Amino acid sequence: MFLFIGTATEALFNVFFDYVLINGKWGFPQMGFNGAAVASIIAELAGLLSVMVVLKKNAIIKQLKISANIQWPLLYLPDIVKQAAPIVLQYVLSIISWEIFYILIEHHGSRALAISNTMRNIFGFFGCFTWALAATTNSMVSNVVGQGLYDKVFELIGKIMRLSLGFSAIVCGVINLFPHAILSVYGQGEAFVNDAIPVLQVVSSAMMLMSVSVVWLNAVTGSGNPNMNLLTEICAIVVYIIYVYTVLEVYHLPITFGWASEWLYWTVMLVPSYWFMQSNRWQKKYAKQQQAIQD
Repeated sequence: MFLFIGTATEALFNVFFDYVLINGKWGFPQMGFNGAAVASIIAELAGLLSVMVVLKKNAIIKQLKISANIQWPLLYLPDIVKQAAPIVLQYVLSIISWEIFYILIEHHGSRALAISNTMRNIFGFFGCFTWALAATTNSMVSNVVGQGLYDKVFELIGKIMRLSLGFSAIVCGVINLFPHAILSVYGQGEAFVNDAIPVLQVVSSAMMLMSVSVVWLNAVTGSGNPNMNLLTEICAIVVYIIYVYTVLEVYHLPITFGWASEWLYWTVMLVPSYWFMQSNRWQKKYAKQQQAIQD
C-alpha cells in the first residue's frame, strides 16, 4: 500500500507537469520535450517526499529504527555488498543498453528521436504501477521465504502477477482506444501523432509482457539470488543490443521495429526467471544458508 502511494504520487505529478511544462499552460514556461525531463525530476522528488511523509505518519520510521544517526553495520557489510553488487551492476547494464538504443535511434532523425522520447515517457509513466507491484513481489517473496513458507511462494506470485497483468491490459486498451488524445498532449502536430501511433501500439502491447516478466524477475531477487538476475540481465541485454543494432543500424528499418525489441528483451528476462523459480533451486540454496547460520 505504501509503495502504491509513492508510485501514484509520482505518476500524478509526472502527468501534471508534463502537460503544463511541455505546452506552457497555466503560466508555466513552454519547454517542449525539455519539460518532460524537468517533470520527471519533480515527480521523483514528490514520490520520495510522499513516502517519507507516510513512513513518519505511520510511525514506521521508529518501528524500523530509522534515524539520522546512522551507524555503519560493519558486521553485516560484506553480506550487504554481496547481495547488492549484482543488483547495482544489473541496473547499470540496463541504463547502458538504453543509451545505446537512443544513440541508434538518433541516427534515424529528430522525428524518430522525438517519438522515442515520447514512448519512453509513456512507458515510464504507466510502468510505474507495474514496477510498484514488482517491488512488492520482491518484498513479499522475501518475507514468505524468510518464514519458511515455501509452499506459499507461487500462490503469492500468481496473485501479484494477475494484478499486474490486469492493470497493464486496462492501460493497453485505453492507450489503443485513444492514441490521438494521448499523443496530442505533447503538442507536436498531426504528422507526429500519425507516425507515433504504430510505435505506441508496439510499446503498449510490450507493457503487458513486461508486467509478467518483472514479477518473476523480482521473485528471483526476493528469493535471495541476485546473481541469477544479473546473469539473466546480461543475456537479455546482449540479445537486445544485437537486435537493435541489426534492425536500426544495419538494415535501417523503421523505429517501430526497433521498439519491438521490448518484446524480445522481456521474453529473455521472463524465461530464465520463470525456469529458476520453478526449478526450486532457490529453495535448496536458502535451506543451505539457513543451516549454515544455525551451525
